[in-house]
Amino acid sequence: MTTAKPTLNELVSSMHEQVELLTSAAAIEPTGQADLRDEIAHQHLRRAAEIVRGAAALGAVQNAACLGILGRCLLEQLITVLWAVRSHENAQTHQSAATTELTKALKINLQAGKAKIKNRSTGEDATAEFLETEQMKNIPKRKSVEELAKDAGISDLYTVFYRFMSLDTHGHHGALKDASDANDLCKMHLQSIGAISRAIGQACVWWLLHRSWPDNEAIRDVLGLSRA
Repeated sequence: MTTAKPTLNELVSSMHEQVELLTSAAAIEPTGQADLRDEIAHQHLRRAAEIVRGAAALGAVQNAACLGILGRCLLEQLITVLWAVRSHENAQTHQSAATTELTKALKINLQAGKAKIKNRSTGEDATAEFLETEQMKNIPKRKSVEELAKDAGISDLYTVFYRFMSLDTHGHHGALKDASDANDLCKMHLQSIGAISRAIGQACVWWLLHRSWPDNEAIRDVLGLSRA
């Protein structure tokens, strides 16, 4: 006996249900002593909820291209959170990532002459001097998504899925011309987004309630990849 495949409308409805679950999970009070990783878990749950909410809207209008991009975004988020909760050091690096990237962008623009630093007292150009400060000379190198996946013990998620999902993000897939093909692709993307968002929920809730994280096999099970 075969199970009926869900319709597009049913999958869109399931996205809204998933938003509610992620939003509720984001309100969970952590057990044990306060930890920086608690806020990271809450942040990722809220962000995942917003992305899934966007996926529901895109699914309703059969925007397969953007759904593919959102799926890859969520997979990167899953890899990131599984890496961040593994140690306090990882968590600190994750929380400072935005500042680090802004500093790197500033340095690039200063070196290219697109921005300048001036002495507040004299008004003289102090760009060269500023570029020689420790802050500018010792900007931490950001780990790639592949490195995060390897460190988190989930390299197969990167190798098997992330690489292929990046094709949509970088514009290497053409737009579909047939409406039925677009409908089928939207359903595939929505199912993928649902599975990945559930894995994010699992990873964050495990940390908040159990101070641990799911291993590769547990993640594969949530994603529906476990061997029969």
